[in-house]
Amino acid sequence: MTRDRMMQILNGPDLPQVLPEVAALAGVPQPPDYHGEGDALEHTRLTVAALAPDADARLVWAAALHDVGKATTTRLVDGRWRAHGHDRLSGERAAQVLSRFNAEQMAEDVAWLVRHHHFALSWRIPPGGRLTGRQKRFCRHPLFPLLVDLCRADAAASYGISTKERWLDQVLDALKREAEDGHSQI
Repeated sequence: MTRDRMMQILNGPDLPQVLPEVAALAGVPQPPDYHGEGDALEHTRLTVAALAPDADARLVWAAALHDVGKATTTRLVDGRWRAHGHDRLSGERAAQVLSRFNAEQMAEDVAWLVRHHHFALSWRIPPGGRLTGRQKRFCRHPLFPLLVDLCRADAAASYGISTKERWLDQVLDALKREAEDGHSQI
């Protein structure tokens, strides 16, 4: 699946039939201070559009499916829209979608990317900070470069005060320091 073909599907009249999980994001609210672009479907479209035209098919699918869990996890909590656990649920649903398209070989990779698309937000590496051994091993995962691309596209599609890109940059800076110091094989 190319980025451009996915954009045709996301913007076309057949979206509810082809990808009902993504179509279900229409009207799903997001916190406007972090997602001024609008509902979760618009954010998904912008995430896919932010990818390179020749992006890996796994990355295209991950971008299209990264937030499908928001359709059922989004709740108004203390006056703010939240979708706790959407990343894990989205990963499960991504695998189901790809199985439906007989793309089982791709399903595991896409599910991993989707499940971890908020990793940098949970790590919160401070400026000048170091990675733990566990974090370094995570960054050696063969899909990590695609995950970085997914996180960048997700951040680019978040209009507002989102800190996604800042936290991702902190992780990448820590990786670079590790490599420069000779403490890591990354």
